Amino acid sequence: MDLKEKTVIAAMLHDIGKVLERFGEKGNHAELTKEFLKKFDEEIAEIAYGHHRSSRLNTLKDVRRELKEYAEIVCEADNISSKVEREEIDEEILKDWSKKDRKQRPILSILSTVDIGKEDSKDMYFYTRELTLSKFYLEPKEIDHCRADYAFFEKMEDEIEMIWKHYFKKRYDFKKLIFTLCNILKKYLFFVPSATYSYKGIPIPDCSLYEHLRTTAVFSYTLLENKEKFVLIVGDISGIQDFIAKITSKKALRFLKGRSFFIELLNIALAFRICKELEIPPTQIVYASAGNFIIIAPKNEKIKKIDYIRKEINKELLKIGIYVAIAFNEFSYEDAENFEKIVEELRIEVEKMKLRRYGEIIDCVFFEQDVGDECEVCKSESEIIEIKIKDEEIKVCKNCYENYELADKLVKAERVATLENKEVYIGIYEDGRKGKRILGVGFEISTNPEDVKDSDYVFVSNSTDFLKETFLDNGAACGFIFLNLALHDIEFDEISESSEGAKYLGIMKIDGDNIGKIFSEGIKRWWSKRGVAISMTPSRYATLSSLLDLFFGYCMNIICKEGKFFTDKPFKEKRNIYVVFCGGDDALIVGPWDQVLSLASKICEEFSIFTKNKNFSLSGTVTVVRKKFPVYRSYMIINENIKCAKKYRRSFLIFGKIINSDDLKNIESLANYVAEKIKKKEISRSVIHNLIVSLNHGGNHRKMWTVKYIVARHPELKFLDEKIDEDFKYGFSNILVALRWAELLTRGEVYD
Repeated sequence: MDLKEKTVIAAMLHDIGKVLERFGEKGNHAELTKEFLKKFDEEIAEIAYGHHRSSRLNTLKDVRRELKEYAEIVCEADNISSKVEREEIDEEILKDWSKKDRKQRPILSILSTVDIGKEDSKDMYFYTRELTLSKFYLEPKEIDHCRADYAFFEKMEDEIEMIWKHYFKKRYDFKKLIFTLCNILKKYLFFVPSATYSYKGIPIPDCSLYEHLRTTAVFSYTLLENKEKFVLIVGDISGIQDFIAKITSKKALRFLKGRSFFIELLNIALAFRICKELEIPPTQIVYASAGNFIIIAPKNEKIKKIDYIRKEINKELLKIGIYVAIAFNEFSYEDAENFEKIVEELRIEVEKMKLRRYGEIIDCVFFEQDVGDECEVCKSESEIIEIKIKDEEIKVCKNCYENYELADKLVKAERVATLENKEVYIGIYEDGRKGKRILGVGFEISTNPEDVKDSDYVFVSNSTDFLKETFLDNGAACGFIFLNLALHDIEFDEISESSEGAKYLGIMKIDGDNIGKIFSEGIKRWWSKRGVAISMTPSRYATLSSLLDLFFGYCMNIICKEGKFFTDKPFKEKRNIYVVFCGGDDALIVGPWDQVLSLASKICEEFSIFTKNKNFSLSGTVTVVRKKFPVYRSYMIINENIKCAKKYRRSFLIFGKIINSDDLKNIESLANYVAEKIKKKEISRSVIHNLIVSLNHGGNHRKMWTVKYIVARHPELKFLDEKIDEDFKYGFSNILVALRWAELLTRGEVYD
């Protein structure tokens, strides 16, 4: 291990003494960091110790001359990562937090400090302890209901010692060591505040200590190569919608899931391949989810390879219609202070690239017409492979066959994981020597650790219990990731048959509103109202990104599977929901139409609990179709519908009507109430049908008097009178959706 590698490790652990201090050890955090790290390496300990050079605390002056330049690197990276979070604010701004003993001060939920003009939000907090995937610990709370528990420290210490011994005893690999170390820190320090110490004022405690340590290590790595500038790389996968949905209805669900999971793995493969080509560790990946990735790389000669990498990647993906836009630029370290601004600069470049897809390879690709039979799934013409699914022979192309195999592995893994309560592991082989090859990177999926122990990197899915002796003994790096892996051996026909009433499918697409604005303006505005000027520094940006990924990558999948997460009651007692994809800030979900509508209401309710802030909202659409309706056409419809819904924000388009997502719960209650009345034969379905027809024709005043007339003639509808008055200002959208919902709930029954 050379001094450069030791510097990056020192950067990743430079504030570990803060945890020791809050755990009850005596001394300042720099001294405690040094004592903790001495047992691993004296030079790492001294470099980490020297990360302060302020008038208040200057440890840099005590570092030996031969190590000082490396300690200065950590000191500078520390400043870049968290610069403005260290500005002290008046105690009155977070009065209740400041009253607590600093060892008991919890982390401020950055989600609660967002203001994009909806309404002012109250500061909320997360319970400070190791990352625990349960509703109690993932729900922000008022300060009086939060505390800090650092009892995890001894477990964290044991795990760090464990990986240190393994990686040096067996085979030393710097990239794998810091990858595993980074994931240990994520497990234990994600909900630990980076700063709690008060001086003349109090710090802003909204940044995760894990994210601060991680980004400090990232910038230490780049500073070691170039002290003036770093390179930011932003990528976006284009053509996902067509790729996922361009299939026929024949065994569509299995192939649909195979394709969506391929995209999730492609995202990982892209980030890992770029890191490999640039010869940087995968810990330089700041974000990789939902078809996007952000990488921070050192400015050196290898950066010139990015144009070539992009060209080669797009040559490989051309045949399946996927395009990857990769933009990069060099920035000064001062630019990192407004991290969201430089990310947005590159996102604009990415969007321009997507308008001229494949422009970089148009002059070097010979377009060849595929010759062969037609694939029964995607309708492409190519060499055909015959496969048997439930005694039915299907002719498919190579790409569909490979995606089917991928989905088949998921089905088997999910079955074993559920029945035997096992974890699902994803082994990554950098050279593609094993498993499903994507851009030269291999992926193996199994519930048996022995099957992936020979991989380079292993992720455990949706669990923080990732550190296994069998992986470390074989030199594999370990980590955890939030992915939707659930896949049942079921088809659209079976799903639609489990609907209540009409045997239809529901297809929902849901998306976060104003996410770009939240990153660029939301946090600054909240603090500005309190007289504080802040910036979206790298650690703050990473903390917000990771929290959103926690909800969409983990909580959403639990909601779909178990019916609830933060709330007490599931949206349906029996569920048959199928998540096609979920991550970033959006999701595509298929299920029985009635369950999908109830799920829309539940997701909005759960997201509201997670953010505790009206400035966050979701928009979406639910399209109800017959089970044989073409998948591709359905997908195109929902994409057009969600564009319409997102124009209004906090809105859903259902049955052709725009409704506020906050009203979904009341609409569902009314629909169920009307349906029960119909089932008890207290209301005729024909009368409900007449109301729906009347509310769909004419202007609002004409609709009002027509339905009032119908209600007056039918005393059993008296309960609707007030609701009609209330819904006048919304063009009767809410009541129309509720009545249509009730009508479908009772279709095909004796109530007809």
